[in-house]
Amino acid sequence: MKQLIKLFSQRLQKWYYYQELKEISFAALIILGIWFLYNYGNTILKFMFTETGLIVSAFFFASLVIAIAIKMYYRIMVIKYYEKDTNIELFKHLKETN
Repeated sequence: MKQLIKLFSQRLQKWYYYQELKEISFAALIILGIWFLYNYGNTILKFMFTETGLIVSAFFFASLVIAIAIKMYYRIMVIKYYEKDTNIELFKHLKETN
């Protein structure tokens, strides 16, 4: 199973290596999103303005804010941990942005 996941990951990396394929897949995703909103947008809006929908929305946005805060906290910790080693190319751009 691990080999299958690794093979799929390699194929996906090869697919996204080319800029044109990234743009085509992004355009397809936008078209799919527009189609979804066109077909199910009315139902989603009706649900969103119910009490349950508002509670679900509040929990979703709260969890999103918490996830972003945790990611930023660990990014700062990684930068602080590796700042003494200046030979690591991966973290040089992180130090420049902060």
